[in-house]
Amino acid sequence: SHAQAAVSQGHPQCTSVRVKTLGPAMARSRMVVSCMLLLAVLGSSFHWAAGSTAASLEQLQRDHMMLALTQGSMARGASEAGGRLLALEAELATAVGARAQSDEKRDRSAEGSGQEGHLGRILAAVQKLTVGVVNGTEHLSEAAVTALSSIGEEMQQIRNTTAVTHAEDQDEVDRARDAVTKCDEWAHIKNASRVTTREEAHATCRSLEADLQQTKATACSKYLEAMQGLDEPDCAASLPADPETAELPSMLRCVQETADYWEDFNASVTVLAVSCDEASTAHEDKKSSCDSAQTTFEATFCSYRTQLTGACSAYDKCRDSAVAEQEDVQAKVRVAEASRKAQYVAAAHIECYLEVLLASPQQQRGLLEKCSSLIVSTTQLNMIYHEAPAGAGCDVSPVATHPCQEPWLQERYEGEKWYSNAPTVACTPCEVKETSASV
Repeated sequence: SHAQAAVSQGHPQCTSVRVKTLGPAMARSRMVVSCMLLLAVLGSSFHWAAGSTAASLEQLQRDHMMLALTQGSMARGASEAGGRLLALEAELATAVGARAQSDEKRDRSAEGSGQEGHLGRILAAVQKLTVGVVNGTEHLSEAAVTALSSIGEEMQQIRNTTAVTHAEDQDEVDRARDAVTKCDEWAHIKNASRVTTREEAHATCRSLEADLQQTKATACSKYLEAMQGLDEPDCAASLPADPETAELPSMLRCVQETADYWEDFNASVTVLAVSCDEASTAHEDKKSSCDSAQTTFEATFCSYRTQLTGACSAYDKCRDSAVAEQEDVQAKVRVAEASRKAQYVAAAHIECYLEVLLASPQQQRGLLEKCSSLIVSTTQLNMIYHEAPAGAGCDVSPVATHPCQEPWLQERYEGEKWYSNAPTVACTPCEVKETSASV
């Protein structure tokens, strides 16, 4: 038929039918059927105007084709002509679906262009036909009227489908925004408090060590002073090495005096020696504990540094990617939104003109004027777009300096009050390696 040839050869009203439009396969199928019906209607009406016998025979054939297509699209038709048209419809719908399945929800730019232009050309054709019918230059057969009724139903379905694609696109826009927000999870590092705890434990330990160092210094200083202040009786210094018999009585008295002195000195200095020894032991034990705490603190800091720098790097990459994706999604959806609204408006106008064509002659002119001034609201199809959410930010300044670097040592060790009495041991630097951070 001429309708089949027009579709397959690229008729102006049908050349865009293979481009993805409304998404669901049923909607695309409806567009194919509507296009074929409209071509049949146009062919029927225009050939009728010629008035020839051959044209009348062709009109009769087209009327038969339109009835078969209209009935076949709803009940799958039993006639041979209806079966052939249904097969063509399935073939065209398959071609549309094969090119539209990739990126069905995202690539709305491809969705809008073909369908919008297709409906626009159908609208122009229906408008021209309607004006011709109202002015009496065109005529619709009974079969054409039946076919146009079916087209009206398809237009209503297309308008209904725009609500579905609108909701799908809004979900895509919202998901793109949420993906940007989700990047903030990288910035929430949980181990900072562990570093603080280790640092505080080390500092507290060193403060106690410093106190014990002072105690040790005081005790051992007293012990040393006692030993250095040894002051035995003067007679002991003058005892002869090879005494005479006459000197023995005086030497005995000196020994007796010295014995009393050494007994008292021994008692006091022994106490000082014990105090010094105990203070020294306590200090050494605490120092060993603090040295271990220092090693633990430095290792924990290095681990945190690796995790934080890795997480902040991942955060930056995540946001850059998510923000770019959000911009891309919204750009495509804006194209789809404009196309969808144009489709909705075109389908509404087509329905209006079809109402004119299906009305009684007395009502047609008034209805045509109504169509000419029809304003179709599309506010229900307005999309809600989002600015990229403000990021939580990821700060690496807490680990800008790290163990064994002079600024770090000055801030955490050398500048502390305890450092002079409890100096740290050699620090352990961080290993230079890249590891994946975990949230």
